[in-house]
Amino acid sequence: MESDIDLILRVQSGDDSAFSEILKRYYNKILNYVYRYTNNRETSEDLTQEIFMRVHRSVKNYRPEAKFSTWLYKIATNLCLTELTTRARKHASSLDEIQENIGSLEDVKSVDQSDVRYRMEIKEIIFEAMNSLSENERSAIMLCKYEQLSYDEVAEALDCTVGAVKTYVYRGRMKLIEKLKPYLDEVQMDEM
Repeated sequence: MESDIDLILRVQSGDDSAFSEILKRYYNKILNYVYRYTNNRETSEDLTQEIFMRVHRSVKNYRPEAKFSTWLYKIATNLCLTELTTRARKHASSLDEIQENIGSLEDVKSVDQSDVRYRMEIKEIIFEAMNSLSENERSAIMLCKYEQLSYDEVAEALDCTVGAVKTYVYRGRMKLIEKLKPYLDEVQMDEM
């Protein structure tokens, strides 16, 4: 399998098939990452497409000193934060919309309705708890815990030090544990 850097060098020289390979490699990862910010499938798909359009437009500016995935997640994080700011200003997220979008992602064929409602409620509670964190805490937790990036990679993506990333993750975790304490009876706290 060709390395990311080799693919990017091919993209920089005009090889569109290399960009298709980048899309195959990262599209679903970025889509899932964006979904954790938006909690809306349609918005996530739109933002993911916009992220890859930005990557394609600015690929000439990519420097191989930085890991490609870190550069990609930085673009994704910046666009997600911009979207959240815009959405907050418009107050466009209603509880009904959130429930509808969570429900559309559930496979409800083999699950009874009470289980579906329970899962929707849990997802909503976690989504609200994550959104109560600062932008840096939320981004650091999502990149470290969900996307499995190293502290160094997260620091580069967030333009901060490794120590700051560790602080964001720690403080964010403590805030989440505090907010989710009433719901953590069945979940071990060290899994967060």
